[in-house]
Parts: sequence; C-alpha cells; structure tokens
Amino acid sequence: MNLLYLTIVIPLLSFLILICLGRNISKENIIIVGISTIGLVCVLMLFVCIDYQTNTYPDTSLIYSRLLWEWFSIGDTKISIGLQLDGLSLVFLVIISLFCLLIYSFSAYYLTSSKDTYTFFAYGNLLIASLFLLVLADNLFILLLAWEGISISSYLLIGIYYHKRQVSFSAIKTFIIMSIADAFLLFGIFLVYNELNTLNIRDVLTLANQNLAIDSEIIFWITLVFLVSVIGKAGLFPFHTIFTETNIAPMPVITLLQSVMGILSSGYFILRLSPLFMMSSDVFVIMGAVAGVGLIFSSCVSLVQNNIKSLVTYINLSQISYLFFAFVIQNWVLSLNYIISYCVTSSLLLLSSAILIKICNGEQNIHKLGGLYRRYPLLYGTFLLSAASLCAMPWVMSAFYTKGDIIWALVTKEKMGLGIIALIGVLLSSLSILRLIFTVFHHKQKLTTFTPITRYSYIPLVILVLMSTAIFNYLPLPIEGIIPNVDFNTKNQLILQILLAAITILSILIAYILFFDINSEIHEISNTPIGKAFLKLWRNEWYFNQLLELVFVRPYLYLAQLIKKDPLSQWNQIINWGIRKINFQIDLLENGRLRWYMMSIVSGSIIILLLLILF
Repeated sequence: MNLLYLTIVIPLLSFLILICLGRNISKENIIIVGISTIGLVCVLMLFVCIDYQTNTYPDTSLIYSRLLWEWFSIGDTKISIGLQLDGLSLVFLVIISLFCLLIYSFSAYYLTSSKDTYTFFAYGNLLIASLFLLVLADNLFILLLAWEGISISSYLLIGIYYHKRQVSFSAIKTFIIMSIADAFLLFGIFLVYNELNTLNIRDVLTLANQNLAIDSEIIFWITLVFLVSVIGKAGLFPFHTIFTETNIAPMPVITLLQSVMGILSSGYFILRLSPLFMMSSDVFVIMGAVAGVGLIFSSCVSLVQNNIKSLVTYINLSQISYLFFAFVIQNWVLSLNYIISYCVTSSLLLLSSAILIKICNGEQNIHKLGGLYRRYPLLYGTFLLSAASLCAMPWVMSAFYTKGDIIWALVTKEKMGLGIIALIGVLLSSLSILRLIFTVFHHKQKLTTFTPITRYSYIPLVILVLMSTAIFNYLPLPIEGIIPNVDFNTKNQLILQILLAAITILSILIAYILFFDINSEIHEISNTPIGKAFLKLWRNEWYFNQLLELVFVRPYLYLAQLIKKDPLSQWNQIINWGIRKINFQIDLLENGRLRWYMMSIVSGSIIILLLLILF
C-alpha cells in the first residue's frame, strides 16, 4: 500500500504526456499509452486489494493512512496532502478502475480520428486522477480540489469538438453549473471549519457527533449545502443539464461522464459523510422530494425523445433518483450495491447505443432506423438485456433485487408516496427503452447502407451483460464497520417482488401494443388536445430551460446591460452637467453692472440671516 499514491500519479503523468505529445504521435501509440495507463492502475489495484485483505482480515474496519507532505497551515489547523484507504475507498477504486478499463477498451475501437483519440484519453486520465484523489482524500480541502478537478476534466471532455460553437457553449454551460455545485461545497467546508475547527474527515465526523446536536440548525445548513453540491455533481434535477449538454460529445465521453463521473463522485461523498447526514432528518425529506421530482421529470421527457442520445440520457437521469431513494431510507449498503448496478446498466445502455449510432452512419433519429434485429442480433441482445435491467426483470437481473429492496424499504419506512413514484418510474423507464427497441429493431428497415464495426467492440458489452445478471448481486464488500449498517425488514417482501414483476410484464404488454408496429391509435391519442399539450410539454422538457432563461438569464442580461453603461460614471456626469449649468448662470451675472453685484450681496446676506435664524 506504500505505492498507493501511484494510482493518482500514473494517470496524471499519462495526461501530461498525451496533452504535450499527443498531436505528434500516431493513433495506435496513443491507444497504447491510454490503455497501458488504466491497465497499470488495474494491476496496482490488484496488489492493493491483496495487501489490504492480508493486513485487515478479519477486522475490515481498519484504515490505512499515509501523510505525503504538509501543504500549509491556518492558525493551528494544518492542511496536509495525505491518503486514506479503507474498505469503502477500496471498493470505489476498484469500480472506477474496472469501468474505465471497459470504456477505454471500447473507445480504442470506436474512435477513428487521431485528434479525438488523444484528447479523449488525455482528459479521461485527468478525470480518473481526480476521481482517485477524491476517493483517497483524508480531508475536505483536498476533496474540494478533486471536486474541482472533476469539473475541469468534464469541461475539457465535453469540449473535444471545441471548434463548433454549440460544443463550446455546452462545455461552458456545464462548467458553470458544476462550479455552482463546487461553490456550495466550499461554503459547506467554511461552515464545518467554523464549527469544528478541523477539515480532517475522520475528525469532522467524530467531533460533529460529540459537539453538535442532532437536527440542530447548523447541522441542517451544513448537510443542506453539501446535498446541493452533490445533486449538482450527480446531475439530478434541477442540475440535470450537465448531462443533457453532454449529448454533443462522442459516446465514450458520454459514457465516462454519465456512468462513472456523476454517480461515483456524488455517491462516494454521501457515503463517506453518512454519519454527518444521519444527524439531520430534514435533509432526507428534501432529498426524497428532489429525487421524486427528478424521477418523474426525466421519465416523462424520455418517453417522447426521438434522438437516441437524448432518450438514453434521460433514462439514465431517471435511474439516479433510485440512489437518492436509497439514501433517504439510510440503507448505505444497499446504496453502494445500487451504485454498482447503475454503473453496469448505464454503461451497457450507452455503449450499445454507441454501436447503434456507429453502424447507422451517425443517424440518431429512431424513426429513421428500423429492421435491425435480424442484421445485428448481438446488438439486439445487448439492448434487450439493458431493457431487462431497467425493467428490473424478476429474479434474473441484479436490478430486480436492488430496486426492489429500495422500493420495499421505502414502503416499510412509511414513505409510501416515494415508493409509488419509484414504481411509476420503473413503468415509464421500461416503456421508454422498449419504445426505442421496437422502433429501431422491429419497424420497417429504412437505411440501406451500414458502417461495419469490429466484433471486438462487443467484448466490453458482453462483460457488462454478465455483470448485470443476478449472479453478481450483493457481492461481499469490505465495508463492515466503515459505513453504518441498518437492519432490513424482508418480511412479506415477496408481495412487492410479485408486484414489481407484474409492473414489468405490464410495461412489456403496453409497449408491445403501442410501439411494436406503427399504431394509428398512437396518432389519434397524440392528436387530442390533452395529448398535444403533454407532448409539447415533455418535448420542451417541461419548459425548464425557458423558466431558467426567464428567472436567471434575462435578469442577468438586463443587469449586465446596466453595468455596461456604468451607472456610477453616469451619475458623475449628471453632477458635472449640473455644475456647468450653475456656473453658466453665474457667469451671466459677471456683466460689469453695479446693481447686479449689490443685488447679489444683499441676496446672499438675506440667505445667511435666514439660515442663522432657522438653525
């Protein structure tokens, strides 16, 4: 474990090499550098796992810490660069390494341009280094730096095609939204330091438990600003535009951001500080409300999307809400298992979509595709298994158990409203993905030419398919004693599992009736006044962007226009203008006539006398 720092240094060095020399080396060598980087990290991670298991068995709550150097000090508080490894960090390190290896392997066959390849691997390595620093940080200040590093690397990844105006706009927009989230984290760190006089994460959790009262006002504000920051990084409503803006980037970038960056950084943050969040019950109410609104918002929008990237993105956004439902019931082990399940499902769906767009010559409109199930049976199978995972296919897919447990826990903890929303979310997500599959694979074929793709591109998808099954459900994780564990009531859970299975079957039947063939009843329903209204509302994403423009953009532009004219300078000009006018009138009195001078003296004397009398 003495070489743990290399997990950050290796991707950082690779980033520097590629960013400095990437333009001058061939695509093959760029791929070798990129794959070798994540391969080395995976080998290193294997040794770390063996070392950790050897040194911590049977007590998995042991923590390995290593101080690298003292950075600076504020009074008695010293900010150090140190690494901390426990079972929770180890799990996240392995997840990040594994999924980045799969995405990198896929990208090696997917990306064709040499420039796209070197920028993807360079900025991707910067993102990996930032994620590793986040997971290994032992104090909140270093965690903030890692948080900011994730924002910068996301900005760079989205802006790979920066020469296009729309791409630059999307990258800047994403960076601004992420910076807002970072600002909330900074504000939370100020509050923590002001109350506890330390930034070390372990000390913060210990001192907060000893010195701060449960449900006190300060605990509420600390956890609330942390929650806003996490929601911003996860892309949950109302910060979802950080993911919808990524659609303009290449598919491997989208996969890296949606499947790895957002869910892992935000999930780790809340799990790491879970004892602190458990001290504020009000924050969990807000968390549940935001997750519920986000689930309905994203699920409805995904139902009417015709663009493959947008459709898949909104499906993934809706699935993030289940993680926050797991946080609401404070079942942290279940939350961690759902994070793994989400990474598998979203990666499988996004990489399958990447192949679909590639073979269809870049066409992204589902209504311009069709009849592909005979031509590409393997791709059809990966889409079906993605759908099975989203539908929570009973007793087959891992998602059936994780989602089922989350919904059951919501019901047993008397959060019936959130439980019903979660069930509705399963139904709507299933309809969205089945609409895509039936339209693309079963409708009449429209394309006549296709781009060939190597079969090696399917290898990461096959691995993800295996991981999405119930075989990999609830893997033994070394987190006992590290994050709080709660008893889970499984009594009568079979009733919910049967209900979930019924919803899955119902969604398949509805989707088959509505979308398997071109259905005239769909057009009749969509042409009714109510149908038109909902279609317009969902296609415009609930007019959320228009609302943002009205509330934030227009007032900002108005203020900018005012400031552009410099109101202080204008006020000075008014004063100068008034002085000049007065001076001009006084000049008129200087005409050489005695009576005007005498009149001026008398008038001034009268004014002075009046002032003396009055005051």
